[in-house]
Amino acid sequence: MKAGSAILALCLLCSACQSGPRQLQGRYSFGHEVNVVCIGNPQSCYWLVDTSDEIRQKLKQQVAGEPPYAGVCLNLIAELSDEKADGFGQDYDGSIRVQQMLGPCDDRGAVAVTSLADLQHRRWVLERIDGLELTAYAGQLGYELTTAPELIPELDFGEQGFLSGNTGCNRIKGQANVADNQLMLGPLASTRMACAGFAGELEQRLQMIFANSLTITRQAGSLFLQSGENILEYKLQEQVQ
Repeated sequence: MKAGSAILALCLLCSACQSGPRQLQGRYSFGHEVNVVCIGNPQSCYWLVDTSDEIRQKLKQQVAGEPPYAGVCLNLIAELSDEKADGFGQDYDGSIRVQQMLGPCDDRGAVAVTSLADLQHRRWVLERIDGLELTAYAGQLGYELTTAPELIPELDFGEQGFLSGNTGCNRIKGQANVADNQLMLGPLASTRMACAGFAGELEQRLQMIFANSLTITRQAGSLFLQSGENILEYKLQEQVQ
């Protein structure tokens, strides 16, 4: 694991007792009595819990063909806990709930440095918040959505850092700046339409996140913007000339 990644992992480890999903790098191992993700140096290992069958299969595919118990470094969106799982999980430092596997943590999939030019002339559409698709995220907030929201939040980066888009309710525009893989938005101007229900609450949450500096990660057509425990995943919809 590279030095920067190790520092990130250690910072995450120190706050493991805090709730909320976050993006992290860890070595996943699977075998008899072993189903863990290990992070940090020296490392601490967390037993896999409350993870969907789909994600579990994706994790196992990453270690298929590897020597038994060999750890494979992966980029994950996951939630760490100091609470130990039952059974074999008692032998480890805590538990981990993986919400999404982003891919191997090597140079083939992840982009190390992002500049404003890398975002320009591209339209990015919000796909997940904290690892949850928008319908599932709405359910977590107490709203029942059977289909995707009528207006999906998006960001369009233009020349000289000009930003336009929407928050799922109102149109926004303003200035974007990138430095050291940190995205700063604002000040942002907005239309003033009132939206009820999930659309209104989604807008409030995005406005709160956009008020902070956002850490950028790009990988395989996805743009991840993180502020604290909040992770926005945008998909590249199209390139604009």
